[in-house]
Formats: sequence, structure tokens, C-alpha cells
Amino acid sequence: MSLPSAAVAQAPSPSDGPVPASAAPEASPAAGAISTSSAEPMESPDATAEPLPEVDFLVGDWELQNVRWKDLRFNGGAPLSVEVEGPQDGKTIPMRPLGRGGRLVYNPTVLAQQGMRRLDTYVETGDSHHLRQARKYADKLDSLSDGGKRRRWQPHWYDLSVHDSGWVNSNSHGLTLSFLTRFYEITGARERLDEAGLLLAAFEQRPRNQRWFSDVTAKGYIWFEHWPDGRNDHTLNAHLNALFGLYDYWRVTGDPLAEAYFLGGTKTVRDKLYRFRRKGELSRYSLSGTEGSLHYHETHIEQLRILTKMTGDKWFDKQADLFQRDEDRWRAENRGGGG
Repeated sequence: MSLPSAAVAQAPSPSDGPVPASAAPEASPAAGAISTSSAEPMESPDATAEPLPEVDFLVGDWELQNVRWKDLRFNGGAPLSVEVEGPQDGKTIPMRPLGRGGRLVYNPTVLAQQGMRRLDTYVETGDSHHLRQARKYADKLDSLSDGGKRRRWQPHWYDLSVHDSGWVNSNSHGLTLSFLTRFYEITGARERLDEAGLLLAAFEQRPRNQRWFSDVTAKGYIWFEHWPDGRNDHTLNAHLNALFGLYDYWRVTGDPLAEAYFLGGTKTVRDKLYRFRRKGELSRYSLSGTEGSLHYHETHIEQLRILTKMTGDKWFDKQADLFQRDEDRWRAENRGGGG
């Protein structure tokens, strides 16, 4: 594939870090914009630069590691095509059908996921079309957001909840936090990092507030909840996606609050993962039920391997191996269900 002339000299290979802001069309370069002149990934913030803030939950003692761009969630895959696949609006922004009626809605989870994949495709190919698409998705997420000067919410504005103000969850917040942080990392667009900072503030809300997705158990474990109606289901993939958003924000800013929330949520996974495993079966989607799903089981495996890279703790890799053995046994026994 031939690259645009502006990208030939500077676009990194898939194993390198993000494209520098100076190479990004329509970017607003910031002081300290990333350089990828060598194959080395960007340096992580000094985890000891600022002490962790006092928090109301247990915190693990891992020293966070520097994860390469291509090893972050939703990076490193096959480049996206120029055309947007599936339902979309007149501006080529993805939409998704809702319920039996199939009404098309904007799903913030999908927009953030697709936005990250567009950024990764831009980094790999140098094709500025993908950056322009990612900017559309970020703008749409901004238009769908709610909040004020202190925090930003990324609600789902459709009927899965009785809340008139839209329901919120940790999954869409973590994914949007990752997306906006990486958008800033590539372009230097400071407003995106400011938006991400407001998303971080939403993690501080608790069930006593009207909106919340963070909860602390009586034993001090923090969970990032997925469902909007106050159920404490402890959904594993959503909790982990929230962690990855916190990691991305810390990776770029060194923010001690993001680090503390990441270490707290990771402590929860380290101590409570056994409750999700079903030996020889697919892992639980959440602790509210006993059923597993092949899609989410394989997602858990991928997420645990990423968590290994972020913490340097091989224990998470060993658990991913156990989950893989469970899947292999489940397949060998030709179990039905899952999906």
C-alpha cells in the first residue's frame, strides 16, 4: 500500500507508537506531543512522581508497566476498510439496531470501540481518512455526553432504564476514556484530553449519587458496574474495560487518581477472579448468573493477557491459560449454548 506523501517519512510501523501530532492532519499539536522517531514505545509516566491519593477502597501494589501501542485493547488488528460497515447515519457514523423493532441508535460503546480501531488503522496506514472518521466519532460522543464543568457522563440515550437522564455504565466510560486519551496522544488536541479528565471524575461517584457506576463493597473492593439500575452484577468484561480506560489516561498523563482507581480495580480482579471461573466450562459473564458465553469467555482471556502486560504480574497470564484450557475442554465435549 502506498502512503500519502505526508505520511511516508513519519508514519510508524504497526509495532511502533502513535503517529506524532505534527503528522496528523487538522491536528492541534500540544507541547510535549509524542515523537515516534525510533521503534521504542513512549516512556510511561514515573509511577512514583506523585503519591496516590487517599481512597475508600483496597489498592494493589503493582508498578505499572509500559504497554506498546499495538498491545493495547482494540489495537494491533487488521486495518479497517475505508467504508463503514453496517448501519450508519448520513455522516457515516455507526449506528446499531435496538430491540425487536430494530430502531437505530447511537451506542457510545460501539462509537468508542470503532474510534479506537480507526486511530489504530491511521497509525498503521497513515491514511488520514481514518483520523477524520475517528474525529467524527469523538464529536458524536461529545454531543451525546451530559454533565458539566466537574464531570462528564457518557449515557446511553435509549430505553434500557427508567432513568430519564440516560443510563450510564463503566463499560462505555472506560472505552470512551481510552478513545479520547489516544486521540489526544496522536493529535495533540488538548480539548480531547480535557474531556477525558471529566470522564475520570465520574469514577468518583458512588451509589448515594443519582448517577454512578463505581461501588465499594463492605470488605473494601471496588467494582465498576455495567448495569444501570443499581444491580451489583459485577460484570467482568465491563470492569476490565473500565480499568483499561484508567490505564490509558494514566499512561499519557501520569494522573495519580487514575492510577489509584486502576490499582484498586485490579486488586478486585486479582482476589475475586476465581468466582468467575467454571472449571471445564465457559467463565461467567457476571456474578449474577451461572451461564457463560463463548464470546465473553474469549474476551476475558484477551483482557487478562493485556492486564498481565500492564501490571507485569504473570498470575493474570496463568489465569488466562486456565480459562483457555476450560474452553478447550468445553469444545472437546461439544457443549451447546454460548455465543
